[in-house]
Amino acid sequence: MPNYGLPGVAANKNRARTVGLILVALILVIALATSLYRSLRSEEGLRVALHTELIGDGVTEGTQVRLDGVLVGEVTEIAPAARGTQRISLRLDESRLHGIDDSMLVDYAPANLFGISELALKRGPGGAPLRENAVIDLTGPNSGNVYDATMGSILRSLSQVGESAFSPRLATVIAQLSADFKSFTPLVQALITVAQTIADNQTMPANELLGRLGPAFDGGGDFAGATIEVLDQLHDIRILHTDRDRFDVGVAVLTGSILPGLSTTVSAAGDELAEATDMLAPLLAVLAQMVPRPQQSADDLRTLLERLGRAMPNTPEGPVLNLEVDLRGVPGIAVPLLGQGGAR
Repeated sequence: MPNYGLPGVAANKNRARTVGLILVALILVIALATSLYRSLRSEEGLRVALHTELIGDGVTEGTQVRLDGVLVGEVTEIAPAARGTQRISLRLDESRLHGIDDSMLVDYAPANLFGISELALKRGPGGAPLRENAVIDLTGPNSGNVYDATMGSILRSLSQVGESAFSPRLATVIAQLSADFKSFTPLVQALITVAQTIADNQTMPANELLGRLGPAFDGGGDFAGATIEVLDQLHDIRILHTDRDRFDVGVAVLTGSILPGLSTTVSAAGDELAEATDMLAPLLAVLAQMVPRPQQSADDLRTLLERLGRAMPNTPEGPVLNLEVDLRGVPGIAVPLLGQGGAR
C-alpha cells in the first residue's frame, strides 16, 4: 500500500493510529460519564406512589406535579394494581414539599388553556411525613381525596347536564314561557307609545319637573300622621273593648247578609235594566244631533244666564224682575199708571 503523507508533516502510520485510538477512548469515556451522570441524577428526589381508583384524562408518564402552582416533580410510572386500581409513581423534590404529608389531596387539573393535564397536590388535615417509597392509599374511604377536574371530565359533565336539562319537558316550558311573554307584547307596545308621546310633547326639562313635584310631597308627613291618628281612633272605639261580640255580630251581618244581598240586587237590576240601557244609545244620539255645535250652544246658554241675572237682581225681599214696558200705545193701562211715574 502506498504511503500517503502530507509534505512538511512529520507523521507516520503508527502515530496516526495511536492518536485515533486516544480520540475514540476519550469519546467513550465522555459518553460513559454522561450516561452515569444522567442515571445518578435521575435517581434524585423522593419517590412516592399513589394507589388510586381514578386516573384523569391525559395523565401519563412525564406529567408534571405541582404544589401551589410550583413544579415539585413528575409522574415516572403508571401501572395497574389489584381490583381495577392503579399505581402512580411520583418523583418529588423534597425541598419544595412544604406542609405535604400522607394525608394530602390530589387533583387532576388542566395545566393550561389547551387542556394538558397535571397533578395538583393539596395539603390535607394532617398525617405522617412522606418517606421514600411510601404508598398513599386513595381508594375506598379515601377516594374522595382525589378530584378529576381535567378537560375531559368537564366535557363529560357538560354532556350529562345537557342530556338531563335539554329534555322535552324543558322544551315545553320554554314554549310556554314564549307564549306567556307574547301576551305582554301589547302592554310593552303601549308603554313604548306612552314614553314616545311624553318625549315628543314634553316641554319642561325633567329636572325642573321633578323640582316642582318635590313640594307636592311636603304633605306626606302630615298625611302619614293623620293616617296613624285615624288608625289609633279606630283602635280606641269603645265597642271594640266593651262589647266586642256585638261588633263581631254586626261585621258578620254586613259581610254575610248585607253585602251578598246587595250583590244579588245589583246583579238582578243589571239583568232587568239591560234592555233599558239599550234604549239610551238612540236617545243620546238624538240629543247629540240637537246640539250640533256644543261650543256655540254653551256660549248662548252662558249669555242667557247672564241676562237673567241682570234682569232679576237680588233685593232684601228676594230676586225682583227689573223690567221696563212702554205703554203709550195702551191707554187703558197707561192712564191708571200716570200717577206712578208716567207712561213707561
